[in-house]
Amino acid sequence: MREPSNENLRELLAKFMDEGAAGRAAEDIERGDELLRKWSAPQPSEAALAEVKRKMAIALRRRRAITSQRRITAAAAVAAVLVVVSAVALRLFERRPMERTVATIPERIWESSDIAADDADITVLAAEIDTIENELSGVELYDNGGNGAVGDFEMELIETSGDFWKG
Repeated sequence: MREPSNENLRELLAKFMDEGAAGRAAEDIERGDELLRKWSAPQPSEAALAEVKRKMAIALRRRRAITSQRRITAAAAVAAVLVVVSAVALRLFERRPMERTVATIPERIWESSDIAADDADITVLAAEIDTIENELSGVELYDNGGNGAVGDFEMELIETSGDFWKG
């Protein structure tokens, strides 16, 4: 950076103080700069620099070791929590569904060869499935050219809509 000249320094100082004080302050600053150029600061010895560098390296290694230990500890803690939560979840979800399923089926059904005859709910479901199957068969027959309940309903709907528009 370029140092300001004596005149520039005086002008700058004159903005903040009177002319006489600005001149004295500029001369003091110039003498101080000259002394600093003439008598430079002493440089530390090579041994002192080496000692500072050694201490900094030790401090840096210690800080890195502490940081890595914290990261490892945090990762281990997260892993431990995941293992515990997974184990608890597996135990909860593994046992209960099996216990419920086995408990809801009566023992006599396991020993019988005709499950539908032994359980009334299964008999009702089987009858409903047969009914749905028969209805679907009727729809398939109508689609293939046969007569079914759906075909009759559709014909009535067409006749009704035709009558509606005729008035």
